[in-house]
Amino acid sequence: MKWLMGILVALNIGLLGWLALTNAPEQPQQPLHQPLQPEKIKLLMPEEVEALPRIGEAEGTPKPEEVYGCYEWGSFSEASLKQAQDILLQNSLIASVEQKTSRETMRYWVYIPPLPSVQAAQDKVVELKALGVDVSFIIQEAPWKNAISLGVFKDERLATKLLEQLQQRGVVSAQKGIRNQEKGRSSLLINNMSAEMAIELNKLGASFPGSELKQVICQ
Repeated sequence: MKWLMGILVALNIGLLGWLALTNAPEQPQQPLHQPLQPEKIKLLMPEEVEALPRIGEAEGTPKPEEVYGCYEWGSFSEASLKQAQDILLQNSLIASVEQKTSRETMRYWVYIPPLPSVQAAQDKVVELKALGVDVSFIIQEAPWKNAISLGVFKDERLATKLLEQLQQRGVVSAQKGIRNQEKGRSSLLINNMSAEMAIELNKLGASFPGSELKQVICQ
């Protein structure tokens, strides 16, 4: 009889549990997100979309660090050195002057000898462009005033190759010679200059024939 009583007790407990579950009040379901509020929805015009910050442009996003380094710019004659220094000062850059020997500054030059006037030199440049020669520069400094520079090289073989190519195009007045062998030439050593500024100085190369800008080890 004890086992029969045990079964009845277990059945009663189960019945009471089932009744408790079926009579429990239903819990309201929580929405997965806040309900939309149509009155707060705004359609953006195309110009407003363009004005929105893009990824990486949000306020507080750090910009990549600018790269700085040391450079040597030269070589320059006494007159062109002053012009180069003025350009650096205009950009808040200070450089030390380093004297160069004639051997250090020697370059091989492909050029057209000085013409009688500026107009004659300009007409020659137009003629060169018609022959497919786009890189040329009219020299403003004595004793080469109104000469036309077509290229300056450290390696004589490169100068010879350019001269041959020009002659094949019909530029019969082009010549090859030695440039920057005169005494008193100098270079500028620039510390803490940005790579962006170096690009800008390189663009001025045509204004200083025979010069070059190169990165060096900071001293």
